[in-house]
Amino acid sequence: MKNILNIRIWIAPLALMLMLASCDKDFVNPNSPTEEVVLNTKDGLYAISIGLNQYYSTVVMRQIVEAPGITTRELGVTNTFLNINELAKGGSELSGESGGITNPWVRLLRAKGMAEAIIDNVDNADLSAGTKSGLLAYANLYKAMTLGYLVQMFEQVPINNAADGQAIFSDRAAVLAECIKLLEQGRDGIAANPISDEFSSKVLGADMDLLNTINAYLSRYNLMAGNYNDAISSADVVLGAVNQNISMLNYDANNVNPIWNRTVNSDDLNPQSNFGLMDAHIPEVGDGRIAFYLGADAGTALVDAGGQPLSEMLGFFATPTSSIPLYLKGELLLNKAEAHARLDNLTDALIQLNLVRMKNDDPLGVNANLPAWTGDINSKTDILEEIYKNRAIEMFLTGMRLEDSRRFHPDFSVLQEANTTNERNRNFYPYPTVERENNSNTPVDPAI
Repeated sequence: MKNILNIRIWIAPLALMLMLASCDKDFVNPNSPTEEVVLNTKDGLYAISIGLNQYYSTVVMRQIVEAPGITTRELGVTNTFLNINELAKGGSELSGESGGITNPWVRLLRAKGMAEAIIDNVDNADLSAGTKSGLLAYANLYKAMTLGYLVQMFEQVPINNAADGQAIFSDRAAVLAECIKLLEQGRDGIAANPISDEFSSKVLGADMDLLNTINAYLSRYNLMAGNYNDAISSADVVLGAVNQNISMLNYDANNVNPIWNRTVNSDDLNPQSNFGLMDAHIPEVGDGRIAFYLGADAGTALVDAGGQPLSEMLGFFATPTSSIPLYLKGELLLNKAEAHARLDNLTDALIQLNLVRMKNDDPLGVNANLPAWTGDINSKTDILEEIYKNRAIEMFLTGMRLEDSRRFHPDFSVLQEANTTNERNRNFYPYPTVERENNSNTPVDPAI
């Protein structure tokens, strides 16, 4: 039986202090160490590492899922709040002033800044080689994840935060290359200096498989970058590992699942029936993932937001303490399927696709329990469409639907005017006004 791991999420007061913006001070409190002193100590680096995980789990995760989930019809809007209705309409209706895009921008950059603080200061503390490699790999992973989600929503993003607010923006290719470099550095550092027992117990605990997660995200970002052989090999490392642990974000009564809080526990959002898919992409009758993710009928979305049928939320978001995985086994199989298909290895693509369709022993219970695909095995186009459909179902509300929609359907016509029923209503989001007003390097907004 595979051991499913949970990442502990508790916030250290020190880490909270580092997250908050502060004004210039003209006094020194002898009982309160400065940020510079804190970041030069092992305990200080441990504290911000634990705080980063808590902030990512409870604050950032909502932003990863919510905005692209509304844009691509995974989530239906059931409240008149302006920010979520602007996301539902998309097109030119969605402006840089919208909180729907400002929130993910600000939260992801803040988490990225916490990771950068660890990276920038790890050489200043007295650390064993295994503690240093663990801290760097951990911070590199979080920086890569935040960068990756940012570039899935915005056409260009800053690779590094800037203290003066004048961060330099980089294009998609450069950002993905940086994500891959960060993850490879973390992986190679662990290989050279295995993670210390102290770092494992005090920061990771028995709850997170850092190496498996790094390799899973290497597979993801190599696929997005078009490095198909590397995407396959990284997925194989995880799928073939002796230790099949899957890292999870864990919640408790004080730190509740943020997607549950926005759906089950509120009148704001609900999942769209059939995962928001239409036409040939609608799930097949008997697909076990329907019952895993979606419950009973939950009415319809607001008419102005599309009026689509909605379902009750289940899966990884059913309760306030439901755990959320950082990746899924099915994603790795589908990464391989897509990479093989794009390399014209259609037989290998079908093997991986059918492993997902026929899966009945998923470690987290995400089982389709379907027969092998019966479509045209010689049609690359048809195989890719079936892979897209299975990614949309298997990876429901993982924040990946917008990225996948663009990659599989680059020629899809996104309308300038508001639209509440298309597969997606934006390609990329406009840059938040708060960034444009404070950073002269902010690029021109994408057309849509």
